[in-house]
Amino acid sequence: MTTVTLFRNEQGLVGFEATGHTGYAEEGSDIVCSGVSAVTQTAAMGIIEVLGINAGLDISDGNLYLILPDDISDADFEKAKIILDTMAMGLRSIAATYGDYINISERKV
Repeated sequence: MTTVTLFRNEQGLVGFEATGHTGYAEEGSDIVCSGVSAVTQTAAMGIIEVLGINAGLDISDGNLYLILPDDISDADFEKAKIILDTMAMGLRSIAATYGDYINISERKV
């Protein structure tokens, strides 16, 4: 199962961590894992490469962690928030169909 933890403060989403493989199918054929990876990696690339925000990022096999910097400007936070909220919506859509393979939770930071 893949576990996604969304990090939230009083202003909104500030990061996430996705860990584990979904186990829906064999590695390389797992559409659920591929969907989760595509959504989370696209969000990370949007924040870091498109917006140019120096977010904390850690990517390893079966793990993707991203956290916005504490000193982010209000303007950059609003842009990053749109990306993170869109990512969360996409993940919840995947979970609505494949809930046995993905767990989404939120944690206050």
